[in-house]
Amino acid sequence: MSHINKILVPMDGSPASIAALAQAVTLAEDVEASVEVLHVMAPDDFEVGSATSASPAALEQAEREMEAAFGDAQRVLKDKLNRREVAGEPVRTILQIAADEAVDLIVVGTHGRVGRMHALFGSVAEGLVRNAPCPVLTVRRPESGEESFAERIHGREALSEQARPPR
Repeated sequence: MSHINKILVPMDGSPASIAALAQAVTLAEDVEASVEVLHVMAPDDFEVGSATSASPAALEQAEREMEAAFGDAQRVLKDKLNRREVAGEPVRTILQIAADEAVDLIVVGTHGRVGRMHALFGSVAEGLVRNAPCPVLTVRRPESGEESFAERIHGREALSEQARPPR
């Protein structure tokens, strides 16, 4: 594997995207990479995981949480952290920026949905994994309350969650 110099982290304010930023910051520290935080504003703002438009209060809350996460990352990475907001369709926009800017790794949050929920809402993470010009690391917030693939199909926690020390 070649050296990772530039990490792209698409964020939407969801807990999964904030967990992805935390993971990217840790990795960037280890390999001395820079991190680009990207917030793609879709034409219609929807509540994460919903088919209904997000309320102004929900959008403001997501913005506050992204701002706090960015501030935490800034304290660690300093000038190796940048961010921007662009308008567009999330998957296409993220893929275009990754290609244009020779990104070495995309770190993206995922809700880990399967079955009907996945079919209804689609997945930005899946679109990136299938089409990205570079490796994609997906991060699922374990305590999100979403059922993982292992839980749904095999009736047990994912191996990564089994290995976690008890709280």
